Amino acid sequence: MDVKNEVSFFDRFEREHGEYDVLGEGAYSRLLALFGRVGRPTRQWKVIDLGCGSGAFTRRLSREFGFQITGMDVSPRLIDQAIQQGSQPTYLVGDITTTGLPGEGFDCIVYSGVLHHFDAAHTRLQVLREGLRILRPGGLLFGYDPSWHSPAMWLYRSPDSPLYSNKGKTENEVLLKRQELEAELTSAGFVDIYIRGVAGITFRYVASRSARLLLPLYNLYELALRFSPLENRWGTFLVSCARKSCEKDPTDACNA
Repeated sequence: MDVKNEVSFFDRFEREHGEYDVLGEGAYSRLLALFGRVGRPTRQWKVIDLGCGSGAFTRRLSREFGFQITGMDVSPRLIDQAIQQGSQPTYLVGDITTTGLPGEGFDCIVYSGVLHHFDAAHTRLQVLREGLRILRPGGLLFGYDPSWHSPAMWLYRSPDSPLYSNKGKTENEVLLKRQELEAELTSAGFVDIYIRGVAGITFRYVASRSARLLLPLYNLYELALRFSPLENRWGTFLVSCARKSCEKDPTDACNA
């Protein structure tokens, strides 16, 4: 992974557009609902959003659940943008492969659409092992990423697709497969792993001009897929949840 490429891309996005907030409110509502069902969080939780960008999902988590949350991202400009949005949450500039944070300090780690920015399995594994290190025993991992299994996402973002567009993406981004994520989470040391496809992932902005013309139709497709029996199979995002093992079995099941 080329970290400089990532920083350059997102710093440039912030200069040109301000906050990096491309999902629709329907998408955030869907993800927040899943998070609540998976974790049943309390206000006493200490949470970190690794790869938080300008804090779009971080702020929504904070407002919805009221827990203490920190965001970390490699882009200084996006962190500056996040801080400008208000006094809460707390934000840090940092590399999520080596956070430098104390071990077992968080009840939950969140990966807000960031794992797919690591194009090599060994680098994603490094990220996940660092997440495991800073997570308390029994703590929750929650993440979401674009799915290779989604027809819409494959058509738009797979280099093998005749409709592929590289506009609005970094050179490092890849679509993730369910089997890959499960194997990497297992190898990193997580337990109680559950991965599902999720639809209803509407977008408010895409970089490609032609894709923007089709965005209303795409968002309608997402809403229809959300209530179809094919959501788990073809969902646009893969939502991952897992736990760090502890002496007793966790009481929360990842079965949202």
